[in-house]
Amino acid sequence: MPKIFAAPALWAASRLEPWRAMRRERPGEFWFACLFWSFWLSLASFPIGYGMREVMPVLSFIFLLLYYRHEWRNSVLRRLDARPLFYCLWLMVGIGVCFSTDPLSSLLHAGTGINKGFILPFIAMECVRGEKDLRRLVWACVLACSWQGLDGLWQAFTGRDFIMGYEPNAGRLTGSLGDYTVGNYIALALIPAFGLWFILRRGLDAVSSAFLCLTVFWPAFFLLQGAASRSGALAVASAFGFWALLRRRRWQWRILLWPLAALVVFILCQPQRLTPETLASDGRWSLWELGWRVFLEHPWFGAGAGQYNAAFRALGLSPAEDDITISHPHNLYLDLLYAHGLVGFCLGMVFLLGFLWWGYKRIRPRLTAECAGKSPSLHWRLTAWFWIGFAGWLVNGIFGHDFYRIWWLGLAMSHLGVMIGAVVNGSAQSSDPPPREVKGESNV
Repeated sequence: MPKIFAAPALWAASRLEPWRAMRRERPGEFWFACLFWSFWLSLASFPIGYGMREVMPVLSFIFLLLYYRHEWRNSVLRRLDARPLFYCLWLMVGIGVCFSTDPLSSLLHAGTGINKGFILPFIAMECVRGEKDLRRLVWACVLACSWQGLDGLWQAFTGRDFIMGYEPNAGRLTGSLGDYTVGNYIALALIPAFGLWFILRRGLDAVSSAFLCLTVFWPAFFLLQGAASRSGALAVASAFGFWALLRRRRWQWRILLWPLAALVVFILCQPQRLTPETLASDGRWSLWELGWRVFLEHPWFGAGAGQYNAAFRALGLSPAEDDITISHPHNLYLDLLYAHGLVGFCLGMVFLLGFLWWGYKRIRPRLTAECAGKSPSLHWRLTAWFWIGFAGWLVNGIFGHDFYRIWWLGLAMSHLGVMIGAVVNGSAQSSDPPPREVKGESNV
């Protein structure tokens, strides 16, 4: 019997020996590899279930601490000049807990985001050392979109999704997430995955690249359509507008044509969900009014994280269309406002819009130079699409979820972290300063 396993054991030992040698001789590189591939796996398997989303960020965080132990001097976090923006986030969360009408409940509500959301920017930013890492992360997003899209196809034709056995919810596809909010997930995951176009164009002509992109992404678009997510469609449509904004030297109204054209396509595909009558009777308007009334009752420091339902019930209010158990106002910005008040809301906006502006100012001139110079490098093009992924999340939040929605926050923080790491390391590797912008010149 031992002889049967001798050959496989010898083969496994030979495969593991380079890793053992790396750990002994270059521990920083070893822990970086562990960190990168654990994060890569978390992106590629994100919609597979709660278990992976619980375990993988914690595992990656352990690898991150070990990486910091050996490579702190070269880490992105040490060189990041925008660290104070994270302090604003932590202060906002602190306000949402300490000034809450029920501090313990708010602590539990906000605390669930620590291991599945708030640590992800720090994990993701260290996973990008160069273009090769960016390409691999784009492929992780492509893989997640592809298999989740195929799962949606399976659910549409068989009545159950292949992974978890979930049935459609109210006639809308759910994929392996078990709810039609999968439309928001697939929309946000698609945005950085669009970087596949540039990867394919390196070796293929435009027609072949377009055909392969269509082949890869059509199941994901089928799932987005089947989930009938209006906020997801809005996020995807806005992505094309953000790309046009990055590629132009100055503002022009025709930038809006790209997202409007994409939005028209989604409207044609979802006519029953986007009629004026349906929009006018949407329950979100009532939920927004409740959130505003709660904010007026707690204007400075808010009612507390996760206290939306208890707060509007305390005022004797109830939603017009939704169940009385509804837990959030279906608006990221109203959620921040009612939960943290004006003080916390301003801190949260400094964090969110601060990183949006920080990335925009650093990406746009370098992206222009990379495209204008016909550079074979894809670094800034791929970085731009992760920035757009974060920007698309902010658009998705207008009609989407609450800030502390764990999977939604985790995906946004992953995109944010990848963008930060790509900008910091990409800027450090560029010996030339970013080009000055010339007014009146456009580049699309």
